[in-house]
Amino acid sequence: MVLALWMKNGYLDKLNHYKLKLASAQLWLLLIFSSFLSTIAIAQTDSLAHQKPIFSIGVGLQHGFIFPHSVDVQNTSGARPTGIETILSWQSNDSANFSLCHCYPRQGLMMSYYDYDVDLLGKSATAAYFLEPTYRISKSVLFSLKGAAGLSYLSNPYDSISNPGNQSYSTHLSVYLLVGVGVWVKLSKNWWLNPSINYQHISNGGMRQPNKGINWPTAGISLIYQPNPRSFYTGVRTTEKFWRNYSTRYDFTLLGTMNRGYNEVGNRKRFFGGGFAFQAGKQVGKLSMLTVGTEVYFDGKLRDKLDRDGVNASALKSGLLFGHEFLLGKFQFSQRLGVYIFDQTPYYDRIFHRWGIKYQINRQFSTGINLLAHRHVAAFFDFRLTYTFQKRYEQ
Repeated sequence: MVLALWMKNGYLDKLNHYKLKLASAQLWLLLIFSSFLSTIAIAQTDSLAHQKPIFSIGVGLQHGFIFPHSVDVQNTSGARPTGIETILSWQSNDSANFSLCHCYPRQGLMMSYYDYDVDLLGKSATAAYFLEPTYRISKSVLFSLKGAAGLSYLSNPYDSISNPGNQSYSTHLSVYLLVGVGVWVKLSKNWWLNPSINYQHISNGGMRQPNKGINWPTAGISLIYQPNPRSFYTGVRTTEKFWRNYSTRYDFTLLGTMNRGYNEVGNRKRFFGGGFAFQAGKQVGKLSMLTVGTEVYFDGKLRDKLDRDGVNASALKSGLLFGHEFLLGKFQFSQRLGVYIFDQTPYYDRIFHRWGIKYQINRQFSTGINLLAHRHVAAFFDFRLTYTFQKRYEQ
């Protein structure tokens, strides 16, 4: 049905147009939301070859309300969005994962369809990847934390003529993010019931304005079927704190971005931004690292806005950042709070935050993406190449 709607309105070409620009950024997640991911451990060990994850499929219903987080989106107040979802998941159940996080981490694909209950927002179809550690409360009850990131196709973006009231999003394709908590109740050998509470967000990462985003908390319930269930592994919890011997890690990063905007005559234009960052980090747990660092970058789109507004200020910014990383094998999820020590522009507060995901290519090099935001407003995504220096053990 969704595909037919896209074809009828000629949206497939637009989808392909945005797909390449946004696809890699949507893996973030954000990243984001990594405060729920500190206990996730999809361990990359040989044990997984001997103990395959438990597959399950489920269907669910979610209902909630729109959170009007700024004056510009007060016209969505009172809306009650309703969604249906399909979930495909694989749950690790082996000694390696259990010893690392004392949980049974799930990962998978979630597909959903939402009606936002207000015409100016329309409807959305979403595909997202999720991570969900689950903790055993009893033989038939589990508790879970969930983080998800993906892509949403939205039916009714902002249009100055046909839909000027939609200040929440202005592109058909946008970033989707979710955090949530849930309970798993075993009904029988193959069936589980999964009530949950979630907070969901959609925006385009600042690629086109207006972009205030949609924020909606929901409560829902899912029915889950496991074709080939098995008993959960139970073993002795390890207490070894091997990470205490790890030395400080130093990261040297080059960052760059290409933002889309418009020139003075209204034609679309790309604006370059780039800079570098330095960070030091100390591991404080099996999956956790505390960080402190600094960054300097130039924003070409900001330079254009300053020129148009007649503001005599530099588009160069520099800041100090304090944060945390979740260490999940070759992947690292980061969250950082920063303060500008050099910022001549009048548009945002001096406080900002960054969310990122990084993939470790080898011991020295890694690559990833990062989102810069001021309060609830996303500024831009940047792409990063990082060189790391670290002595594995203190001498």
